[in-house]
Amino acid sequence: MKVSLFSLADMIRHYRLKNNLTQHDVAIKTNMTTGAISKIENGKTKPEFQNMRAIASVLEIPYNKYIKIYIDLEKNSDTICDIFNECITLHDDTSTLIPKIVTKYLELSSDTYDAVEQIYNVATSMNIQIPSATKLSIYKTIIDYSRSHGIMLFLARALYQEYLIERNDSSKLKETYQAGRYILKYIEKLSPEEFISLIYALAVHAYALQKYEDVIHFCKLIINNEYAIDISDKRIFALGMLRDSYYYCDNIKLAEEYFHQLKKHSSTDESDSDKLFIAVINYKKGNVDLAKKQFKECLNECAEDFVPYVTNEYISFLLQIGEISKVEEILPELEPKINDLTLSNPLEKRELAWFYKLKGDYYSRINDVNKALNNYIDSAFEYSQIDDINNERNCLKLMYDLYRNNKIMVDAKTTEKVKKVKGRK
Repeated sequence: MKVSLFSLADMIRHYRLKNNLTQHDVAIKTNMTTGAISKIENGKTKPEFQNMRAIASVLEIPYNKYIKIYIDLEKNSDTICDIFNECITLHDDTSTLIPKIVTKYLELSSDTYDAVEQIYNVATSMNIQIPSATKLSIYKTIIDYSRSHGIMLFLARALYQEYLIERNDSSKLKETYQAGRYILKYIEKLSPEEFISLIYALAVHAYALQKYEDVIHFCKLIINNEYAIDISDKRIFALGMLRDSYYYCDNIKLAEEYFHQLKKHSSTDESDSDKLFIAVINYKKGNVDLAKKQFKECLNECAEDFVPYVTNEYISFLLQIGEISKVEEILPELEPKINDLTLSNPLEKRELAWFYKLKGDYYSRINDVNKALNNYIDSAFEYSQIDDINNERNCLKLMYDLYRNNKIMVDAKTTEKVKKVKGRK
């Protein structure tokens, strides 16, 4: 404690002299006595927290700097709790302080379980605006503390909350997916609401990673869960993911079965997704002319944010049936629409990556090598942003094959772009 006390004293003296103030000046500005300021600077006493805050305000001491030292000195759990509540509401990045504050509070509390619960409830409260980085720091501290002290309920719940935040990082989809699956070990500790939300989040996550067997498993858990019966939106989305997953697994029969189930549960008319599904199914069944008509209708009538999904399926269809001229006809109109969209989630970003890849295929077909190369490298970059290494490598391979087949040397500009892809910057 002596080391921390003298560190605090030295810091206060340093900032007082830096501001060209006397102890008497500080005393007047903080409503304290000169003697009290002298004792604090000599390391003989620790200021009460409200006085420390006042001194820091007058001397312009950075919050993170003085709090870090003050926490070591404070022995009152209520004061540490006050510091915690103040810290989480600040706009400055205080996430690095959180582990120290929370750990100190838990160590000082007489009832550890209640203290962990209190901290957890603050972090999950809808009434307090807490930055995501700060929340994540709180949950990680709860995880570490709960694991070492055998508080399994809050270990499970904090792991769940941590996953819900970290899964939003598109560049780490595979890593965070495994973290989400790890929580299944503690599934009995979660409430029914948390259980369904976790399974649904994992299903969407698996869908973004194209792990369709996992999607099928998780979605069946949702639609067969008694509690989920009352959560109509999640059930409907689960049916939609089952339909699409069976389609991508080439099980057309079950894809159509879940399509019909989805129609029974949906209160709306035929959606854009329904229309697109009907078109791709007709193509799979060999009804090319009908599928062609349905793709065009869907593209003309769909909502703006659904354009990338229809565009990719339609261009893929046209390339497969050899109607290259039709791709050339529709690209000028569709490119601006897709490029102007704000694509925020991994599924949308995947569509953009596929769009570039399909453009690369088209330009390769018509021997426009430069445009094909540019689109393949753009596709590889977009795939890298959603942690899709296989498709990223495939696009780079297509790019290098073009260089080799056309006997073109890889230029410096392309080399830099490849470095950017591999560096995931």
